[in-house]
Amino acid sequence: MPIGIGEDHEELRRTVRRWLEARCAPEVPRALLDAEKETLPPFWDELGDQGWLAVHLAEDQGGQGFGFLELAVVVEELARAVAPGPVISTALAAAVVAAAGPGPSGALLRRLASGELPAALALPGSGHLEASPDGDGVLTVSGTLRPVQGAGVARLLLAPAVVGTGQTGASPWTGVEGVDGGTVVWCAVDLGQPEVVVEPLPSFDPTRRVASVRIESVIVPADHQLTGVTTATVLDLALVLAAAEAAGGARWCLETANEHAKTRQQFGRPIGQFQAVKHTVADMLVAVEQATALAWDVAQAADADLDGQLRLSAALAGVLALDAYVDCAKACIQVLGGMGFTWEHDAHLHLRRALSLRQLLGGTDPLRVAAARAALAGSRRSLATELPPEAEAVRDEIRPLVDRVAAAADGRERRRLLTELGLMAPHWPPPGGRDAGPVEQLVIAQELARAKVHPPNLAVGAWALPTIIAHGTVEQQERFVAPTLLGEVTWCQLFSEPGAGSDLAALSTRATPVEGGWVLNGQKVWTSVAQKADWGICLARTDPDAPKHAGITYFLVDMHSQGLEIRPLREITGEAMFNEVFFTEVFVPGYCVVGEVNGGWRLARTTLANERVSMSSGMTFGWGIEAILGWLGGRPHIAADPVVLARLGQLLAEAQSCALLGERTTLRSVSGVEPGPEASVRKLLGAEHEQRLQEFGLELLGPEGATTEGDAAIWTRGFLSTRCLTIAGGTSEVQRNVIGERLLGLPRDPEPGH
Repeated sequence: MPIGIGEDHEELRRTVRRWLEARCAPEVPRALLDAEKETLPPFWDELGDQGWLAVHLAEDQGGQGFGFLELAVVVEELARAVAPGPVISTALAAAVVAAAGPGPSGALLRRLASGELPAALALPGSGHLEASPDGDGVLTVSGTLRPVQGAGVARLLLAPAVVGTGQTGASPWTGVEGVDGGTVVWCAVDLGQPEVVVEPLPSFDPTRRVASVRIESVIVPADHQLTGVTTATVLDLALVLAAAEAAGGARWCLETANEHAKTRQQFGRPIGQFQAVKHTVADMLVAVEQATALAWDVAQAADADLDGQLRLSAALAGVLALDAYVDCAKACIQVLGGMGFTWEHDAHLHLRRALSLRQLLGGTDPLRVAAARAALAGSRRSLATELPPEAEAVRDEIRPLVDRVAAAADGRERRRLLTELGLMAPHWPPPGGRDAGPVEQLVIAQELARAKVHPPNLAVGAWALPTIIAHGTVEQQERFVAPTLLGEVTWCQLFSEPGAGSDLAALSTRATPVEGGWVLNGQKVWTSVAQKADWGICLARTDPDAPKHAGITYFLVDMHSQGLEIRPLREITGEAMFNEVFFTEVFVPGYCVVGEVNGGWRLARTTLANERVSMSSGMTFGWGIEAILGWLGGRPHIAADPVVLARLGQLLAEAQSCALLGERTTLRSVSGVEPGPEASVRKLLGAEHEQRLQEFGLELLGPEGATTEGDAAIWTRGFLSTRCLTIAGGTSEVQRNVIGERLLGLPRDPEPGH
């Protein structure tokens, strides 16, 4: 899904796309591939008239009066079209000048907004100018900057000038100002002066070229000195736009590869049916959705002017988005095969653009280090779902109910009231819930949190009851729904089998009809809490001659039934959370069949139309990351290691993306927008991220990680126990198949024998 979520942003995206389709067809950027020199794109004047360069500026500055989120929507579409010219650098220059505050901003901003002044910006990695002040507030600047993107066609250059003695650091991220000693002043330099020599450089991206700028004793008047701007601010704003551009370009690569995988035939079938290709494209979707979520977040942070949070969000967005664009461009060419390696295909335009963008911003390792240092210093990105105005009327109704629960004498009474009032699982229909929509669910969650009321975890009951409510008889609902909510009945899930695993349709447990019900024979495995559960939800084959997904029935099994044997399975942790369950002539009454006989496959896939909507916790990193940050905080000698910081920064970016994917899912629900792929991506990403996190925590211990005492006891157990996360509930490989087939529309795997 694109960066914008609401209908206004979607309409803006469609408008920009239509405009670009008419004015920036593929031949426009391709015309520059073999051109002798770079020129302004043919649509430049119209671009200014449309206001795309100044969406984010106030109206009195010549802008559209919106913000960075709207600009990100525009940039995302520009990136898809590989729009040439200094479009994004001019918008960035306008943002930097606006950040300087009153003074020089007025005249410059209006000329930037209209397109009169195409602009380039010298990022700190391109060097800096030396500046000498005189008594009238004028600076004389000299120096050479290279490479500077867009300088060959720009009329204005924003560049850092050092007043006094100063040396640049090894990376633009080594310090707040990027220099050791001296004072940095960002200056707006007119490139049309005779003292300025711009020499084009051979450019890896011919559609947006770089140049060397040599400046000899150029006067910069006071109204062209951006004294309210720091280098850190410039880098933050550059990353806001770079993240949006990377997300848009990566999405083009994904869509191109996906379409090719659907239609390209090899060995008699579409290449997208081959699992290796399917998983490659699924991983591209994961990367694109992560980049999009982070680009969306950093644009909002810039709009909110959250200084500390913007810095962290900008670094984290850069970490994932820049790499996502590069990786997706490479993967696109790989999926396209020989076609992708040709000059005629546009895939290499995106690869060149992605690499150039990442190089000019100094790469992603410095961003990982910067993000890790910011987090260790206490910086966090807080999330809070903004509810629509109608939420207050809902709150007026819900708050008295929650207060009744909070005033209950004990936990048992609280649970009874939660059940009676439909607050335990409000998204369920009656009986059991309130049929609450997204806004009501979030209000209930907020009010329960306010009152410090924590609904108990229903565990497997949260999977069993929706099916019983949706498909069960009235008697089944009366027998199981309220008792489960009250904690009187507990459940386990009897789906997986030794020979089936994630392929539930291959199950072989047999149910044979007898007088009054059914007799079950077979074996289930990986059944959590089977030894403690009262009842189990069970799939068994009732028609062995039916097609694979048919002939399966959904049963409710009394876990105390005669002929049912439970054997604990000791896992790699040494504990026994899972169990094997053996059925030997186990009788199940006919009234324990849910739904139709042979209709169990559909029930197993049941999710109620009104899904649960999660409330943002306000915490984006999660307890595992926080534990590592706390541990490193007490060990500065380890926390100073740049390798450790880079590893930590990558995990921080992953954790941030997981939280943001959840937040975007919630906002789509609240806005009434169709769900996107975020939930499926988050499920896959979250499991693999947790495994990487636990392994990193263990590695930090060094040799002590070979023991199982002290800190090692926690991390060794975490490392072992999380190995199941990418297996249970459908392996990561199956999840990638699901993403490829259901979300991307790639052809399903062929049936055996075909």
